Amino acid sequence: NKDKYESRLKLIRKLHAITFFIISILLIALPMSKFYDMNKMYTYGPATDVLKVVLGVYIVVWSILLIKNFKNIKSKKYLPIFSVILFLIVNVILQSSDPSILIANMISTFVCYTMYFTIENPDMKMLNEMYKNKELMEQGYEDKYNFLFEMTQEARGPLVSINGLSNALRMEDDPAKVKDGLLTLNNLVRQLDFSINNVLNISSLDVSKIKIVDNKYDLAKLCHDLEVRVKPEVKNTVQFTLSLPQQIPTLYGDYMKIRQILYSLLINACKNTENGSINMKVNLIEKYDVARLIFNISDTGMGMSIEKINEILSATGSLDQTEIDNLEKKEYNVKLCQKVVKIMGGNLMIKSNIGEGTEVILTIDQKVYHEKENSILNQYENAIANYRKVLIVSQNKNKLGIIKKKLTDNNITYSNLYYGADAIDRIKAGKKFDFILVDDEMKEMSGFMTMKGMKEINGFKIPVIVMLKEDKENIKDHYLEDGFSDYLLLNKLEPELDRIIEKY
Repeated sequence: NKDKYESRLKLIRKLHAITFFIISILLIALPMSKFYDMNKMYTYGPATDVLKVVLGVYIVVWSILLIKNFKNIKSKKYLPIFSVILFLIVNVILQSSDPSILIANMISTFVCYTMYFTIENPDMKMLNEMYKNKELMEQGYEDKYNFLFEMTQEARGPLVSINGLSNALRMEDDPAKVKDGLLTLNNLVRQLDFSINNVLNISSLDVSKIKIVDNKYDLAKLCHDLEVRVKPEVKNTVQFTLSLPQQIPTLYGDYMKIRQILYSLLINACKNTENGSINMKVNLIEKYDVARLIFNISDTGMGMSIEKINEILSATGSLDQTEIDNLEKKEYNVKLCQKVVKIMGGNLMIKSNIGEGTEVILTIDQKVYHEKENSILNQYENAIANYRKVLIVSQNKNKLGIIKKKLTDNNITYSNLYYGADAIDRIKAGKKFDFILVDDEMKEMSGFMTMKGMKEINGFKIPVIVMLKEDKENIKDHYLEDGFSDYLLLNKLEPELDRIIEKY
C-alpha cells in the first residue's frame, strides 16, 4: 500500500545518501594524478577509477529501472534520464579511446536544457500549480454552494410546517389532537435546531473539543468500502446511490466506529425498504485543521413514528452491559448508534413519518491531517515578504469598512474574521500576520479570551492590538497589563490606525 511504498522509498533515499557520502569521501581521499603535455590533459589514478565504476553502476541501475517500468516511461518527463544515459555511454566510449576528450560539461548543459522544457521549468510548474488550485477552488465553491442550498431547503421545510401547524392548533379544541400537534411541533423545532447548531454553526468547530483518535484514514475509501458491503443487502427493487464531495481531506479519528455506525444505519434502511431507493450523501465543512462531516442517509421505506424517533434521540449517557456486549460484537441498532455518536461527540437527527420513508443525518467533527511538505504556492506565500498582512477580529460592521479602507490605502492586505475561535484556529494553522486587531466586545468569545488563546499557542509572537470603545479609554492601560501589545480607540479610529500602521 501507499504507506509501505513511502517507507520503502525513504529507506532507499537514506541508503543512497549514505552511499553517496562514502563515495565522496573516497574520491577526496584516494590519490589522483594529472597528465599534461602541449596537446592534451587528463586525470588518472584510483580516484578516477572509482568514479568510472560508480558511473557504470548508475548507468546499469537506471537502465534496469527504465526497462522494468517501460510502460510508464513514454512521457516526455523521462527525456532527461534518457539523455544522461545516452551521453554517459558516448562519454565512456570516447574516453576509452582518448582520456583527454571531455564532454561532461556539455552533458550537464544539455540535460539542464532538456529538464527546463520537461520537468523542471519553474514557470510552468507554478502555472500548473495555480491552475490546479483554481480547479480545486472552483470545485470547492460548487460543493459548498450545493450544500448550503440543500441546508436552506432543510431549514425551510420545518419553518413552513411550524407556521402551518401553529395556525391549525389555534383553531383546534380536541386535547388529543393538540397534544399530537405539540409533539410534532417539538420534533420540527428539534430538526431546525439541529440544522442550525449542529450542522451550519461552524463557530463551534474547534479541534480542542474533538476526541482525537490517532488513526489516519481516507473518508472516500471508507464510504466506497461501505457501498461494497451494503449492496448485497439491498433488495433488487431498491436502488442504492452514494454521493461524495469532490475534495475530501485526509482525516484523523475513530474511523472503525464511524464505519460501523454508518453500516448499521444503512442496514437498518435496507431492512425497512422494499421498493424505491436508499441514498447516502456525504458533505463536509472544513475549517483550518478540523472538518465537520455530515452524513445523510435517506430511504423510501416504511418510516417510523414521532414517538419512536423521540425514544431513539433521547438515548444518551453511558452504555449498559448489553449494549457493551453488542458493541464488542459490532451489532449496532439505531438506538445504540445514537448513544455511541453522542459519546464520540457527534449528533444524530432522524426525520420520518409512517409510510413516508426516513432520513437520518449524522454529524461528527474530525481533525484534518496536513502533509508536512507544503505545496509550491504555500512555499511561495511564505517566501514573499514585500507586503504586510493584518488579521482583523471584529463583529463591528460599522467600523470594519473604515479599517479595511485604511489598510487597503496603505497597501496592506487583511483577513477579517467574526469569531475569536476562528482567529485562534487560523494562527494554529500557521498563518502569519504583521499584527492582529481584536475587538474588545464580541459575542461568544471576548477580545481578552481571544488574545489569551493566541498567547497559549507555542511560538506565538504576533502583536495583538485591542480595539476599545470610548467608555473604556480611562482603563486602556489595564489592557496592556493583561497582555495586549497596544490599544486602538474606536472614537479616534483613523488617527489611531495611522499610528498603529506606522508603529507595526
